[in-house]
Amino acid sequence: MKKQISAKQRTETPLPPLNFWGFLRWTWRQLTSMNTALLLLLLVALAAIPGSILPQRTASILKVNNWKSDNPAVADIFDSLGLFEVYGSFWFSAIYILLMISLIGCVIPRLKVYWQSFNEQPPNPPIEIKKFAGYRKISIPKTNINKIETILKEMGWRINKKGNSLTAEKGYTREAGNLVFHASLILLTIALAFGALFSYRGTVIVKEGNGFANTLTQYDDFRAGKLFNIKSMPNFYFTLNDFTVDFERSVVQMGSPRKFEAAITINGEEDLKILVNKPFNVDGTKVFLTGHGYAPRIEVLNPLKETIFSDSVVFLPQDGNFSSTGVVKIADETPQLGINARFLPTANVDPINGPTSTFPALDNPQIFMSLWQGDLGVNDGKSQSIYKLDTSKMTELGLEELKPGESWTTDQGYEVKFQAIEQFATFQVAYEPGRFLALIGAIFAMLGMFFGLGIQRRRIWVLMPKVQKGPSVIEVAGLAKSTNHDVNKDLEKLLEGLGVKGLRKKGDRSI
Repeated sequence: MKKQISAKQRTETPLPPLNFWGFLRWTWRQLTSMNTALLLLLLVALAAIPGSILPQRTASILKVNNWKSDNPAVADIFDSLGLFEVYGSFWFSAIYILLMISLIGCVIPRLKVYWQSFNEQPPNPPIEIKKFAGYRKISIPKTNINKIETILKEMGWRINKKGNSLTAEKGYTREAGNLVFHASLILLTIALAFGALFSYRGTVIVKEGNGFANTLTQYDDFRAGKLFNIKSMPNFYFTLNDFTVDFERSVVQMGSPRKFEAAITINGEEDLKILVNKPFNVDGTKVFLTGHGYAPRIEVLNPLKETIFSDSVVFLPQDGNFSSTGVVKIADETPQLGINARFLPTANVDPINGPTSTFPALDNPQIFMSLWQGDLGVNDGKSQSIYKLDTSKMTELGLEELKPGESWTTDQGYEVKFQAIEQFATFQVAYEPGRFLALIGAIFAMLGMFFGLGIQRRRIWVLMPKVQKGPSVIEVAGLAKSTNHDVNKDLEKLLEGLGVKGLRKKGDRSI
């Protein structure tokens, strides 16, 4: 007895085995599909979330170091994953590259389709048009199909005339908008990739009276594209002469900076003032002012009254009122010394929360410090933050609070002086060669989107019997490719051009 074969089995055709080239073609089709492009766009958006939550080195190295000091348990893990430089990390770059390939593979075939659609002629008019929108059969003053064709061309319609009937189509600018939009996406993607490969970005902290030279060793943090050549960095240096900031003192937005500028001298010749969002430019490299803070000047003397430390120390702001923390490490002393300090521009000692700053300006500056003696751990060969003091192998010698000009002598004979308060500014130096090209791409993409979404393709037909006596009789109807457009308005304009006035409703002056 023969085995029964189902109808489904009889009609099914087994697929041939997938070879290597077939697998590559299948992979390429999947990668360049619109669904994959949308999925990668979603992944880019999700991948950018850590960049908006966690501090980024490209924005503020101070905030990154502060966050790492406050969260030592996960700081190294996050750093190894590139979460403090999300947009330059390997995983974000991988998503971006896949998105770029997907977009290009998705867009280029569509460019051909839009180009063909932009240049195509309207189809031949149908025999019957009664089923289309706005149909009406109308008696008009004596005319002919050639005159109707001329009127439509003057109104900007593209015409296809066949005998005594014609098809007119309008809205091809929509396809031009789609063409420009998709081409701009490729331009924008290439510009961003070019900028990522050849750009560099670094941050540096400069104290008042100090300077910065555009060399790699001067940066506190530096990131560059894979193809960037360090030798191409422009040669310049500047000195921070003065930093000025004024804060809002009214109840509304109290503490917000109202004046925020750095007075610098470039190359020892030109004096400039850098404002927020107003950088200075040197051969395409821009220097931005991104932040500021306080640097108390501290001097430490040993029991023999010899100066073992004297410098201004950068303190990291912890809140909007510039409560700041800083560390002094004296590794050359035996035993080694360290100072943990908290600087408050407008100090107020709260009985519950302890010392806090109530305003960011220097209204009542004080520094609260503890002196430690022992092993700093700097000789262990392990890197450590200059903003954090490891006191696990140290002994506390005492606590004190000081105002500018005051000093403190410990029981062991060490003297700590709070001499003055200086300020520092944080600068970001960036070279991004693809930014202008990306701006051009974004502008054209917006223009293309405007025309692609704002203009509607529509089509109207005009049928006219060959032999007529007396007034001419025509049939008109139309079709809009979008429900957002009313093709009746186009028909009314045509009929008004033919001398039919006041036609507003279907059936008016119809026969």
